[in-house]
Amino acid sequence: MDDRVVRMFHEAQDRLHDAEILARSLDTRSDSQAIIRILGFEILLKCALLLTGQQPKDSHNYKKLWLGLPGYVRKEVMKVASEGMPGHADLSNIEEKLVWYQFVFERARYHYELYENYSLKEQTELGELWRTLGAPNNEAVVQYFPSELTCLIAGLTAYIENAA
Repeated sequence: MDDRVVRMFHEAQDRLHDAEILARSLDTRSDSQAIIRILGFEILLKCALLLTGQQPKDSHNYKKLWLGLPGYVRKEVMKVASEGMPGHADLSNIEEKLVWYQFVFERARYHYELYENYSLKEQTELGELWRTLGAPNNEAVVQYFPSELTCLIAGLTAYIENAA
């Protein structure tokens, strides 16, 4: 692996490590661990692109970056990912999840911006309505898909380690 790839891989691993520490904490007050995990995922995705001889764009368009990987790489990543949490992670529509991860990273990391067109009262009422409906995941304003992300991270990590 060249120095850039090694740096990127180590940075991704460091971010994922720190996100795991936050995830284990009982004293968090935000979704920071999810955002840091998505950042680690992005770095791994761009690292995989470099290993295929491509220059990743300065973009958070994860769907576009994913589709930029050669088919054999996506297949290899998905093979590992699909073995990670059978019955718990739905990887049937990976592109939809990638769009959500982009949304979380670009729009939902600042909740004050996400809700800027709502008064605080309206924001609270929206949350209460969602809870009244039974807090259905598919109706959430922000969706994280953590199991799927964990599987994709494992798949990308395996690909990078094997390609090195």
